[in-house]
Amino acid sequence: MEWEVFREKVVGFAAEIESGRMKILSKRSHESYAVRVIENGRLGFSSGKDPKKLMEEARKVARISEERLKSFPVEKPVKVEGIYDRRFEEISRDFIAEECEVLLNSVEKAKVANAVISHEIVEVELKNSLGAELFEKSTFSFFSIETVCDEGSGYAQTASRKLELEIEETSRYAEELAVVASKAKKIEPGYYDVVLMPHAIQQLFSSTLYPSLSAENVARGRSSLSRGTFLGNVRIIDDATLSGGLFSYSFDDEGVAARRKVLVDGEVLRFYSDWKNSEQFGTTGNGLRMSVDSYPMPLPSNLIIEVEGKESKDSALVVHSIIGAHTANAVNGDFSVECLNAEIEGSGVKGAMIYGNVFELLKKISGACGERVQAENTIAPPIKFKKVRVV
Repeated sequence: MEWEVFREKVVGFAAEIESGRMKILSKRSHESYAVRVIENGRLGFSSGKDPKKLMEEARKVARISEERLKSFPVEKPVKVEGIYDRRFEEISRDFIAEECEVLLNSVEKAKVANAVISHEIVEVELKNSLGAELFEKSTFSFFSIETVCDEGSGYAQTASRKLELEIEETSRYAEELAVVASKAKKIEPGYYDVVLMPHAIQQLFSSTLYPSLSAENVARGRSSLSRGTFLGNVRIIDDATLSGGLFSYSFDDEGVAARRKVLVDGEVLRFYSDWKNSEQFGTTGNGLRMSVDSYPMPLPSNLIIEVEGKESKDSALVVHSIIGAHTANAVNGDFSVECLNAEIEGSGVKGAMIYGNVFELLKKISGACGERVQAENTIAPPIKFKKVRVV
């Protein structure tokens, strides 16, 4: 029998603001374990608080499991900079309260509907029967805000591995979106040049493009992509070693060392993979857990999107965020999404829907409209696409 014990401990402060007032200010701490065992090639899994009890439960599951795994990995982790800020150890309620004051003082022309500020220290430890003994401590700061102005609303978020958050800048951005949205008008259906801002890119691609680059989805026939598929004027890099990256790590949740991989360079070159699928696809380092209660599976780290050429936002429909991406077809890439915050030449647009196919959309890229920024696991500039169907 082989075994693996995964431990995660999270300690953090969080504040919630509702209707312009602080609603909750709390400190939280929790620690959980996940155990996997391999018996006769069958994989068993259990999660909870007691590792010894979980080991027994995982062995019982392994006896009837249909999941297969030959062995667990043993690799030396790489060194990744900028993912831990020791100042988090001294954080206090007063510090969070001061951040809330900055937030509330930054919004003047709109109202704060709701907002969340959080700072977390995350410890991850992994051991297995083959000798792996890995430990990593990392830090995360997160801020999101929704503002309202008359019938318009605006949403923005920011995150960092450092203690500092761009609270004032993000609040003012959300405020301006709400002000523009309050005067929004409908536009005529047709084909428009469309600029997707980084947050909108992340929302769309995470439900369409990224699942198609998963090795497991390819293996199970849940992706229409294959190596050599041409995707247009775009380069996509999965880089878990990126200094300060929000999704950087020295080892993944199976103990495999972090890697930097070019997934797409005009055409599909490779797929991101976990340990189980690496034998078939030859790449690994992306075995991640949605939570401690789930099996590791192929998930992307920091996805850097590079496009050639520079463009302006002039005369284009600029889309800051979208809703409805979860309804997209992750296999063939078809999507129909509503623009939550959009504008043309500074005038708000409401009720606009964008229709298309993500793989065809990539071939309509005409250039970048600014510098790359990180929105969740996507690092991209605002990107301009030619002649997109808008209804």
